[in-house]
Order: sequence, then structure tokens, then C-alpha cells
Amino acid sequence: TTALSTKTTDGTGIGTFTSAITGLTANTTYHVRAYATNSIGTAYGNELIFTTTGSSTPDVYVAGFESNGTRYVAKIWKNAVASSLTDGTNDAAAISVFVSGTDVYVAGWESNGTKKVAKIWKNGVATALTNGTNDAQANSIFVSGTDVYIAGWENNGAHDAAKTWKNGVVTALTDGTKDASSTSVFVSGTDVYVSGYEKDVLKDVAKIWKNGVASSITNGTEHAFAYSVFVSGTDVYAAGFEDNSATLTTITKLWKNGVATSLNTNSNTDGPPAVFVSGADVYVAGNEKLPASYTVAKTWKNGVATNLTSGPNNGITYSVFVFVSDVYVAGWENNGTKDVAKLWKNGTATLLTTGANNAYATSVFVK
Repeated sequence: TTALSTKTTDGTGIGTFTSAITGLTANTTYHVRAYATNSIGTAYGNELIFTTTGSSTPDVYVAGFESNGTRYVAKIWKNAVASSLTDGTNDAAAISVFVSGTDVYVAGWESNGTKKVAKIWKNGVATALTNGTNDAQANSIFVSGTDVYIAGWENNGAHDAAKTWKNGVVTALTDGTKDASSTSVFVSGTDVYVSGYEKDVLKDVAKIWKNGVASSITNGTEHAFAYSVFVSGTDVYAAGFEDNSATLTTITKLWKNGVATSLNTNSNTDGPPAVFVSGADVYVAGNEKLPASYTVAKTWKNGVATNLTSGPNNGITYSVFVFVSDVYVAGWENNGTKDVAKLWKNGTATLLTTGANNAYATSVFVK
């Protein structure tokens, strides 16, 4: 946004005035409003918000993991060029990426040989969030100012407990008496929103935590999971899925302020749905298993579906990011023998791996 002191002077007296704003930065959001000054003081018009487009090519970051033949290696791709975050001695996975300024943050996990250790990498340098006594995983990362927020889970020896970390300091969202996980984190102003789920007696209940306080967005009659959260203004969106025991399917769902919309009629259990809001448009990346018994990678824009893959091999999405007017989706597609990490831009796929070994793209961030 522009500095508060940035202004134009466009005339005096009564009438209609036009202002030309020059020297703007490409792909930047600006807030503007008209003003008038007289002997009494200054009055302001309504605030208008617009985003410049520009011709500069953004950088596209993708997190994921690829097998080296025996172990999974956590990786980050910048503009389709791969860098390894782990050395391949033990299994590891990069699950979420966030770029702030020139710093690239990645959340995921790495095995210590027996247990999964929740980790974050900042510019390739790893920090462990857990001590490796029990399994743990960092599922999502969000950077706000100088604060780094993580959503994930840690096992207590009997159950997985949903947890968040702020600058490495852990907070439990659930008490650990029932299995639970936090899957995504989004910071809006001073409020921290987390999506996830917690088992209630027999069923998993989809939940949103706002500043640590839980709200259930399903009633527990069917298994349900919230995997992604996005806040736009006062609206809180979540994407996930919920079982339908009557049809023996699992349905992709979008919740807006707790109200659900079903996006498909066939099962989706192979990949976690993701949501991204750009202006008035709501995008969901997800999957649908067709009666032909293969899974199609899909996006929905305002509820209207577009297929990213067409079969007969399975395609899966994990993440969606909208930059200006371009829609980026991270995931994978099977080539007949191996799973190939892929990035789709406006429906056109780029292969991130050769297909020699299994590989998965789990998160995309464009800057």
C-alpha cells in the first residue's frame, strides 16, 4: 500500500476533478480516496482499493517431496528448479510454503529414524518444533510481520493432539484425549484462524479455531475434515470433505462462515481440498473419484468445476493460489507407474519431476 502522505493536488473551487496516479508498482494493492480541504478542515471520500497488474513475471514457489528410490526427500521448487531441504538419509516431506519479503519459509516433517519430527525451514535452514519422542507434523505456515505461525499435530503416546506454534512456542488446541489435527493457519489482523478436525465419540468433526477457541462446522453425524482456511474481510472460508453414509461417498465441501456448500457428488478422499479467495471469487482445489474408478484433479471457481486431469490415471490437487488473474494449483498425476509432481497454471500443467520416482507437490505460493 502507499504511504499516508502520498497525495495529488488537482484543482480548487467547486466542480469535478480528475487525478492521474503515476509511478505505481506492478502487482501491488493500493488504497485511495478523494479529499477536499478548506478553512474548516479536510474531508475524505470513500476508500477505493485496486491492484495493479504490470508485466513483471512473478516467482512461483512449490513445496513437496520426492523419493530418491529408498527415502522421501523434502524439496522446494522455485520457478520449477528444485532444491532439496533434506539429505535423503531419513524420510521427510515439505507440506507448506510461505514467502515473506526475501525469506522462504517451509513447514513439514523429517524422520529421526523412528519418529516424525515437526520442522520448519527458513531459507533452507531447519528448525525442529518437536523433540522426536513422539510423531509430529507441521501442516501449514503463515508469516505475519515478524511472527511465524504453524498449524500441525503431535502425538502424546496415545492420540494426536491439534497444535499451533507461534515463533516456536507451542499451544495445544485440543486436550489430547481424542485424535485431532490442525491443518491450516491464516492470520487476519490480530486474529489467528486454524482449520482442522477432532474426533467426537465415533465421528471426526470439522472445526475452526479463532484465537484458540473452537467452533464446530459439522455436527458429528458423519466423518468430516476441514483442511484449509482463508479469511477475506469478515468472511471465514474453509475447504474439506464430509462423508455421506447414504450414498457411501465423501463429498468435497466449502464452508463460508460455517454454512456448507457441496461441490461434487462422487467421492473425494485422495487429497485435501484447499481454498483461496481473490476479490469476489472463491477458488477451491480438490479431487473427484469418477465411476470409472480414477480420480480427477479439479478446481472450482464460485462453484463451477474445471478438470485439470482427464484420466485414466489418478490426478490429485493439494494447494491453490491466485495471483492477479492467474490460478496456480499444486499436486500430482500418475504416469501409469509413478506419481509425478505437477504445477498447473490456468489449467496448463508443468512437470516438476521426471517420473522416475514418486513425487508430490503439496503447496504453492506466488510472489
